[in-house]
Amino acid sequence: MKQRKSFSLSDKAIARGEQIAAETGKSLSAVIEEQLLAIPSANAGSEEFWPGRALKPVKRPGDARYEFLKRKHG
Repeated sequence: MKQRKSFSLSDKAIARGEQIAAETGKSLSAVIEEQLLAIPSANAGSEEFWPGRALKPVKRPGDARYEFLKRKHG
Protein backbone atom coordinates (compact mmCIF):
# COMPACT_ATOMS: atom_id res chain seq x y z
CA MET A 1 0.00 0.00 0.00
CA LYS A 2 1.30 3.44 -0.89
CA GLN A 3 0.96 6.50 1.31
CA ARG A 4 0.55 10.09 0.24
CA LYS A 5 3.36 12.41 1.39
CA SER A 6 3.94 16.08 0.69
CA PHE A 7 7.40 17.54 0.23
CA SER A 8 9.00 20.56 -1.38
CA LEU A 9 11.25 20.47 -4.43
CA SER A 10 12.93 23.24 -6.36
CA ASP A 11 11.51 24.18 -9.75
CA LYS A 12 14.66 22.75 -11.35
CA ALA A 13 14.23 19.39 -9.56
CA ILE A 14 10.56 19.18 -10.54
CA ALA A 15 11.34 19.97 -14.18
CA ARG A 16 14.10 17.35 -14.28
CA GLY A 17 11.91 14.76 -12.57
CA GLU A 18 9.02 15.40 -14.96
CA GLN A 19 11.42 15.16 -17.92
CA ILE A 20 12.73 11.77 -16.72
CA ALA A 21 9.18 10.61 -16.01
CA ALA A 22 8.07 11.53 -19.54
CA GLU A 23 11.11 9.84 -21.10
CA THR A 24 10.56 6.61 -19.16
CA GLY A 25 6.75 6.56 -19.27
CA LYS A 26 6.49 6.76 -15.49
CA SER A 27 4.92 9.17 -13.05
CA LEU A 28 7.03 11.65 -11.10
CA SER A 29 6.21 9.68 -7.95
CA ALA A 30 7.47 6.47 -9.56
CA VAL A 31 10.73 8.16 -10.59
CA ILE A 32 11.29 9.52 -7.08
CA GLU A 33 10.42 6.18 -5.46
CA GLU A 34 12.79 4.32 -7.78
CA GLN A 35 15.63 6.70 -6.93
CA LEU A 36 15.02 6.53 -3.18
CA LEU A 37 14.89 2.74 -3.15
CA ALA A 38 18.18 2.59 -5.08
CA ILE A 39 20.06 4.41 -2.28
CA PRO A 40 21.82 1.84 -0.09
CA SER A 41 20.95 2.04 3.58
CA ALA A 42 23.76 2.89 5.98
CA ASN A 43 22.81 -0.05 8.21
CA ALA A 44 21.66 -2.45 5.51
CA GLY A 45 22.11 -6.02 6.60
CA SER A 46 22.99 -5.09 10.17
CA GLU A 47 19.42 -5.63 11.36
CA GLU A 48 16.54 -7.52 9.85
CA PHE A 49 13.27 -5.67 9.28
CA TRP A 50 9.80 -7.06 8.55
CA PRO A 51 8.31 -4.88 5.80
CA GLY A 52 4.73 -6.12 6.30
CA ARG A 53 1.99 -4.93 8.63
CA ALA A 54 2.59 -5.07 12.38
CA LEU A 55 0.16 -7.70 13.59
CA LYS A 56 0.29 -10.16 16.44
CA PRO A 57 2.08 -13.25 15.12
CA VAL A 58 -0.20 -16.24 14.78
CA LYS A 59 1.36 -19.64 14.23
CA ARG A 60 0.08 -20.84 10.87
CA PRO A 61 1.78 -23.29 8.55
CA GLY A 62 3.75 -21.42 5.90
CA ASP A 63 3.27 -17.96 7.51
CA ALA A 64 6.40 -16.07 6.46
CA ARG A 65 5.99 -13.37 9.11
CA TYR A 66 5.69 -15.89 11.95
CA GLU A 67 8.76 -17.75 10.69
CA PHE A 68 10.71 -14.48 10.39
CA LEU A 69 9.87 -13.44 13.96
CA LYS A 70 10.60 -16.93 15.27
CA ARG A 71 14.09 -16.83 13.67
CA LYS A 72 14.79 -13.28 14.85
CA HIS A 73 13.55 -13.59 18.43
CA GLY A 74 13.54 -17.31 19.04
